[in-house]
Amino acid sequence: MTATIQVIVVLYQRSFEQSESLSSLFAILRERPEWAQRLSLLVYDNSPHAQVPSDKVPVPVTYIHDSGNSGLAKAYNAALARAEQEKCEWLLLLDQDTSLNAEFVSELLEVATRVQEQLSVGAIVPKLMVGGTMHSPAREFFVELRRIRKPGKSIYLQASGMQQQHLVAYNSGSALRVSALRAIGGFPAEFWLDFLDHAVFHKLYQHGYRLYILNARLAHDFSDSNVASVAAWRQLNVLEARNLYVKQNGSAIDRLLYRIWLLRRARSLRRSGADPQVWRSTAFAALWLARKHKR
Repeated sequence: MTATIQVIVVLYQRSFEQSESLSSLFAILRERPEWAQRLSLLVYDNSPHAQVPSDKVPVPVTYIHDSGNSGLAKAYNAALARAEQEKCEWLLLLDQDTSLNAEFVSELLEVATRVQEQLSVGAIVPKLMVGGTMHSPAREFFVELRRIRKPGKSIYLQASGMQQQHLVAYNSGSALRVSALRAIGGFPAEFWLDFLDHAVFHKLYQHGYRLYILNARLAHDFSDSNVASVAAWRQLNVLEARNLYVKQNGSAIDRLLYRIWLLRRARSLRRSGADPQVWRSTAFAALWLARKHKR
């Protein structure tokens, strides 16, 4: 049976035309209209003002406007519910700024059908490229922390197929098995915006699901790679979400290594001229975790 995919694109203060994800997807589907028959599209708009989708798009669009900007988890859970209603086997997550290509869509559709009965495959992900460097998939956060003591296996650009090691991928471009998402309880609301990908992929791995890496590469605009360009509130939100992730999932060794990482991070932020509130909060988090652990 041919697999079907629910696609969700989350917008914030961008029109359909300004979104790299939507504009590239529409261009591809105009060239290959038969692919549109296997896709269901949901656009979740967190912008202050609603917009009217064009009737000229090559695939039917369900549009949800959330002026309260509730973040990603709520949007993804709405898409998960719709995927179940539409009986779609996979849920494809897309940020507004990921540029798609025909190679990715073609390979995703082929692999999604091929591994449909291979239930251990919980996610199908492309290689996300930022400035010519592969940023996703990558080693899971704790695995990376432990490499301070013992180097681990790297993720090579040539890697493809089903992977047994503990990996995490960015939300955007990831196709997640709907039944696997339901098995882990959906997208955790406490990670409403940041570290949601870490939390979801960690749960999938714990439940025995594995990740399948495509050969396809996608260009991704990752503005967060330049810390100076990220608002202080967002950096603090990342810090809070990361702390929660460590608290929920880390061992005693993980928490110790994380405190060391935080202190090094705080020093790096201070030297780079980051907002004082950010580097001070980062350093304080290391001390707070130490005191809490002693209790």
